Amino acid sequence: MKFNILEEEKMRELGFTDHAKTRWYLCKRLRDKITFNLTISKKSLKGKIDVLDELCLQPYPYETMQNEASSIVKEGVEEIIDKLKKEGVIVE
Repeated sequence: MKFNILEEEKMRELGFTDHAKTRWYLCKRLRDKITFNLTISKKSLKGKIDVLDELCLQPYPYETMQNEASSIVKEGVEEIIDKLKKEGVIVE
C-alpha cells in the first residue's frame, strides 16, 4: 500500500491529526474497544495501519478470526480504506 498526503485542511477534515509534527495520524473506532489506526510519515510517505484491541493494547487479529465481531471489524476496516482510497490518501 502506498500513501499520499493531501492539503493540511483536507487531512484534518478526514480526521487526521499531527500532534507529532513529523506524521499524520488517524484513529477510528470500529467497535467498542477496537480501533483502526493509520500513521503516515510526512517526510517519507511510509504508512502503517494497525487494528488494535484497546482493552489489552494488542493487535486485533480480525483477519484470522471467524466470528460476527471480526466480520464487523473487517467490514469497518474495508470502509475506511475505501474512503481513504477515494479521497487519494491511499494509492496503489
